[in-house]
Amino acid sequence: MKALSVHPSFAMTIVTGHKTVECRTWTTSYRGDILICSTAKKMHGLIPSHALGVVTLADIVPFTARHLKPAIKTTFEKGDYAWILENPRCIEPFYVKGKLALWECDHDIVYLPKPANDEEDDALFKKYWEPILF
Repeated sequence: MKALSVHPSFAMTIVTGHKTVECRTWTTSYRGDILICSTAKKMHGLIPSHALGVVTLADIVPFTARHLKPAIKTTFEKGDYAWILENPRCIEPFYVKGKLALWECDHDIVYLPKPANDEEDDALFKKYWEPILF
């Protein structure tokens, strides 16, 4: 599966569906599912160096002011691209050593069930993500 390394502060917001646009300075012709991996940056309360979920890269368009809010950004540079992300799915996290650009990850992906309520959401967090928080 194609994979993309993202700063840990944004990786979880992408896989939970809160961040639906990723800002990049480059583009690709690839469209389809992408494994979202957090980079090795260690910050308290975040998860470094792990694959956390899968999203669908639906489109890539020039970044404009309308992309700021869904990208959780306040500024952008001329020439940036908005990667439109859809269908976020959480997975059983696993350790990865990220790479630049899109890269190939051949690890087996185990999708987690979508929580039906806050209690199920809390249980998934405690089981899968809490133990690997930095």
